[in-house]
Amino acid sequence: MLLFKDILTGDEMFTDSVKYKLVDDCIFEIECEHVTRKVGEVALDGANPSAEEVEEGTEEGTESGLDLVLNMRLVETGFSKTDYKNYLKTYTKALMDKWKEDGKSEAEVNEAKSKLTEAVKKVLPRIGDMQFFLGESSNPDGIVALLEYRPNKSGGETPVMMFFKHGLLEEKQ
Repeated sequence: MLLFKDILTGDEMFTDSVKYKLVDDCIFEIECEHVTRKVGEVALDGANPSAEEVEEGTEEGTESGLDLVLNMRLVETGFSKTDYKNYLKTYTKALMDKWKEDGKSEAEVNEAKSKLTEAVKKVLPRIGDMQFFLGESSNPDGIVALLEYRPNKSGGETPVMMFFKHGLLEEKQ
């Protein structure tokens, strides 16, 4: 299993158990689903909860939300557009320092910074319509996941979580 961790905080952001795609080699996108489940239960793709025994009782002890947010214990936060731009300046500097600390060459750092800039340009015009999520530690210096609701074919909306590729570390488990 692949685990995608915040390169700065070590927070686990998502795994390859979810369907994800890499857009333009700079943004990971994950389609999320709204779920209601027992507190603490983790439902992975491919699981068939309807085939399991249903417990009788009340709805006590249930939680609702997006599967990725609940499974990875992401924490919602808020930003104005100005605050988000300020965060990006600090975040980019911290990432560049981390890349250098990890031994990336100047060319690799410049390529990663270029891709990060490309990703920011893609999301910034839509930032007012997005929600923001931190990793489980709620460390404001780490990556901020972006949630956007996009129209789907059935006339509804699909929640899509986005992560900047160059702020994540892929780790085999």
